[in-house]
Amino acid sequence: MRSLKFLVLTLVSMVAFAACSEEKRASLVLDKTSLYFSSWEDTQQIISYVAHDAEYVAVGSISEGWNATVNAATSRIIVIPVGSTDDEISNDMLSKEGLLVVNAVNKENQSTSYDINLYICDTEEIDSEGAANCYVVTKPNTNYTFDAMHRHDGSELATKSVKLLWQSNPDVVKNVALVEGKAMFYISASADDSSRVTDTNAVVAAYNAKGETIWSWHLWVVNENPLTDTDTYSNGKTFMRKNLGAFTNSDGSKSEQKIYDSYGMYYQWGRKDPFPRPYYFDASGAESEGWCNEEGTYLSEDFVARTAKNGTVEYAIKNPMQYIYNDENSEYNGDKGIGVGDWLAVGNGDDNLWGENTKSLYDPCPYGWKVPSADDLSVLYLSAQEDATDLEEARKQYGWRLSDDLSNYFWSACGRRRYTDGKVENMNYKEGVYPSQPQPWEGYYWTSSISADGNAVALYFDLTTTRLNNKFVGKSPRFRANGFQIRCVKE
Repeated sequence: MRSLKFLVLTLVSMVAFAACSEEKRASLVLDKTSLYFSSWEDTQQIISYVAHDAEYVAVGSISEGWNATVNAATSRIIVIPVGSTDDEISNDMLSKEGLLVVNAVNKENQSTSYDINLYICDTEEIDSEGAANCYVVTKPNTNYTFDAMHRHDGSELATKSVKLLWQSNPDVVKNVALVEGKAMFYISASADDSSRVTDTNAVVAAYNAKGETIWSWHLWVVNENPLTDTDTYSNGKTFMRKNLGAFTNSDGSKSEQKIYDSYGMYYQWGRKDPFPRPYYFDASGAESEGWCNEEGTYLSEDFVARTAKNGTVEYAIKNPMQYIYNDENSEYNGDKGIGVGDWLAVGNGDDNLWGENTKSLYDPCPYGWKVPSADDLSVLYLSAQEDATDLEEARKQYGWRLSDDLSNYFWSACGRRRYTDGKVENMNYKEGVYPSQPQPWEGYYWTSSISADGNAVALYFDLTTTRLNNKFVGKSPRFRANGFQIRCVKE
C-alpha cells in the first residue's frame, strides 16, 4: 500500500511539474508579423513586443540583406534593410522576401520561435479611385491596402479582423492583416518571372468581434489587366474582353491552357461572391479547381440546399463559400416564377440585388464596372459566318464569336454550375432532342435584368452536333440559383 501511495504521489508530482513547465514556456505578443520596406536603402522599422515568462528575447536567424537587434530595455526589435555586404553580389541579386526568426527563451532554456516576414516592395492603396466588391491586382512584390471598415456604398462595417478566406493558387496572396482600418496583403512574384504575378483569384473576409463574417472582397490577381483590355460595342457600351475572374480571352485558340484561362468565376444571380472554375478545361467530372487558405491547406467545396434559414441575403454574406442550391423538389418552390430555382427563399426575392440601371451594393464587378443589363447585350447576335464554321473546328474553340455589325467578339463557352446541386456542367445534351451523342459547349452569361416570369435573364448560346440546332438567345430566362459567368460593362 505504501508503494502504491508513493507511486500515486510521484505521478501527481510529475503531472504538476509538466503542467508547471508548460505554463512557464516563454511567449511573445508582437505588434507586427510583417514589415514592408520601399528599398534596400530604406530606414529602420520597429516591432514592439510583450514577453511572458521569458528570460530573454533574441534573434534566431535572419535572411541575407537584413539586420535585426533586440532592445530588451524597451521591448523592441529593430530591423534594418542593409542590402548586400558582398562586393560580388548586388542588391538586385538578393531576394526581396526575407524571414526574421525571433526566439523567446525561458529559465529552463526552452525556446519558442516566431516568424516575421520581411519585404522590399511597393505599397499601393488599391481603392484610391473607388471602392467595390472586387479589386484587380496586377503588380508583383507589392503591399496592397484597401478600406476594410466600410462597404463600397459608404456604410460602416464593425471589422475587428480580416483574413484570407481562399485563393486558387497557394503562396500568392500573403500576410493578410488589419492595420489601422485597412486590409493589408502582399502579392508575391511568379517563381518563373519576378516581373509577373501568378494568375489567381482570392477572397478576403472581414470579421466582427464575435468572429462572424460580415463582408468579403474578391481579389482578381491577373497579369493581363482587364480594366484596359476592352471592346466598345455598336451601342456605345464598353465591355471587358475577359470574363470576371478570367485570366485571358482565348479568342478562339485551340490551346487547352488558353481555353482554361478564359474561364471566369461563377456567380449566383444577385450574390457578390465568386465560385471557382472547373478543375479541367473541358469541365469533365463536374469537379472544381481547388481553393486553399493562407497556410496552403486545400479546402473542400461546400454545397447546401436552400431552406428558409439559409435562403437569405444575410446568410449569403456570412457564408461566402457556400453554394446555396435549389433542388427541384424543394418545399419552397412554387409552380412558376420567384421561388423556382432561386437560392433565395420565397418572400425574400429581391430583383434589385444587381441593379439593372445602377451599380448595386452586391454587384461583383470592379469599381467603375457593373453586371450588364439585357439591353446592354441586345446588339449581339451569332453571325452567319461563325455559324457556318466547320463543326470539328468549332468544337475545339470552346466558344463563339458574337457580332454587332461593327465587329466580332469572342465569348467563351464555360458552362454553368447547376442550380440543382452547384456542380459544374458544360453539356447541352437532352435525351430525345439532339440526334447524336452529347457535345459541349454552352455559354451562360448573367445580366442584371429580370424576366417577365420572375426569373433572371441570361445571354445563352450552345453548339450541337448537327449545327442546325445551334442556339443563341440574347434574353434567356434562367433560375437564379445557377452559377453563370459575367462579362462586366463600364458604368
